[in-house]
Amino acid sequence: MRGTVAPLIVNQASQHPEYANNITVNTYGIENYIAVPLIRRDGRYFGVLCALDIQHEPANLSENSLATFKLLAQLIAFELEAEDEKQAREAEIDTLNDIIAIAAHDLRQPLTALQLRAHLAARWARRDGVSKELKTMLDSLVVDVRRASALTDTLLDVGRLAAGGFKLDIGETNMVQLTLKAVEDLQSAFHTAKFELELPTELNIQGDETRLGQVVRNLLDNAIKYSKGSTKPVEVRLSALPGEELFLQVRDYGMGVQESDLGKLFERQFRTPEAKASGIQGSGFGLYISQEIIEAHKGKIWADLPSGGGLRFNITLPLFSKE
Repeated sequence: MRGTVAPLIVNQASQHPEYANNITVNTYGIENYIAVPLIRRDGRYFGVLCALDIQHEPANLSENSLATFKLLAQLIAFELEAEDEKQAREAEIDTLNDIIAIAAHDLRQPLTALQLRAHLAARWARRDGVSKELKTMLDSLVVDVRRASALTDTLLDVGRLAAGGFKLDIGETNMVQLTLKAVEDLQSAFHTAKFELELPTELNIQGDETRLGQVVRNLLDNAIKYSKGSTKPVEVRLSALPGEELFLQVRDYGMGVQESDLGKLFERQFRTPEAKASGIQGSGFGLYISQEIIEAHKGKIWADLPSGGGLRFNITLPLFSKE
């Protein structure tokens, strides 16, 4: 078959003048045989699609049988090529993720230092009574550096997820203090941001404080970015549900999304047409990473469209680790 690269049909090999004394046929008692070579589109020979039986009766293999096998061989060749192309694309993506992760890691330290200096400069400017224009410039610098630093962290997380996920550092986490700290961070970066908080006095869970803080800050950051122009505050509500679950809501009164896009919000790199048209910067990775973090905690995160406009994100988490 490899030498001729041609289809083959044999009916009743024991009676066939060419194959009756064939060693393989006699050793295994093959009586009826059909074979079609598997040829890739570039002409490379891959193997053989064949069928055989040892019944000492004619199988009546015909040209119709051969045509069916040829179609099957073409389908198999196509699937092989598609798998090769998929593996090649995945290898390219892995290489790109490695490059991005290395670049993000190298940028992280200088950006952290720059972020600290920008915060100090903005604080000194507010204290020393410099011009309004300089204050505005320094405040903008703080926001831009913060965004660049957050983007490097996001890219590092994307690389970790592509490599098989990230590890959680589970411990007792004060969700009230974590939420208040996230609000404070966002208010220091966006001085005009307003929040309406509904928090219990204390609510502790078993979780990764750093990762859960990352989720809360991301939801608050999104709420601020996509509700510019709204006079209503971002609503943040935290409570304990019956059944030992935590419930967190972050709701804005901004542009919202189309109902058909709700299920896509947590897809990697997804951004709604409205978000793209608005000119608001975003990587499309934030909600994707947030979902991975929440699900790693055995929780759930989803979005809905509340009455009155805007967008609302909901999170439930077990109060205690289920691992």
